[in-house]
Amino acid sequence: MPKTPKVERTANEALHQAAIAAADARKAAKELPKKLARPVDDAIKDARRAADVSKKKVRAHPKRVTKTATAATRRLEKAVEKAMTRAAKKEKLRAEAKLAAAEAAVAEQVARDRAADAKARRKASATAEKAAARAERESKAASDELAAALTAPTADSVEADDLDALTVVQLRGRARERGLTGYSRLTKAQLVQLLA
Repeated sequence: MPKTPKVERTANEALHQAAIAAADARKAAKELPKKLARPVDDAIKDARRAADVSKKKVRAHPKRVTKTATAATRRLEKAVEKAMTRAAKKEKLRAEAKLAAAEAAVAEQVARDRAADAKARRKASATAEKAAARAERESKAASDELAAALTAPTADSVEADDLDALTVVQLRGRARERGLTGYSRLTKAQLVQLLA
């Protein structure tokens, strides 16, 4: 059996490498999205065509077969590398978009919480303002009533001159008889005014 020339061995090696590259690329293409796998599929077909050469052709044109198989293998490797890079880039963009969406959701929730907090504070402030206004109105009404009670002439005003003649103890006794309260610390003038 004659020894195979070196150029034929090189051609057979190139054909074998093209076949292996096509098989590896087929496995890689299955993991890629269809759109990115199309150029890889075309390159796989070219590599398989380049690897599927008869022995007769290898013997007749070994250099041409080597060149064709090597070029097909290179194109296939470039196509796989390009597709993998694009897939990685897409995956990275997807991950970034997912992260941005999660951050947006968190920011939206924080904004909602702040809006709810601000609404609660505005409501509490409005309630406090209403309570303060009500208390002020009641205070004014009580002051007016007290002023009216102190300045209003009563039937006892005729007795006011008689009241000046009474002692503080006697004035307190009259205040007790009328059912008044808060008279124990008042002075004589204040007791006279209260009873008048």
